[in-house]
Amino acid sequence: VVVGGDNSTVLPNVLDELVRFRMKVRHYALALPEAADAVPMEGVVGAQESKQEQKEKRKQLMQERKPLLEACDSLRADLATFGIHIK
Repeated sequence: VVVGGDNSTVLPNVLDELVRFRMKVRHYALALPEAADAVPMEGVVGAQESKQEQKEKRKQLMQERKPLLEACDSLRADLATFGIHIK
């Protein structure tokens, strides 16, 4: 929804923001390492280690995805300055 302003001036700004967003996402996606193979579970001790490793991998993934989430928030805020509100 565009609030105020001339659509002919808003559209180029929207496109610029979307291009910037795409570049950030693409850069992030290309920088991701290949997924590691699953670790086989061997007995109870192996299962406990595997759970700890899974927690560490999840934590690492969340840290790796943080830039993507920040880019999404930034795009939303930038578009709001042009009167485009994403909810």
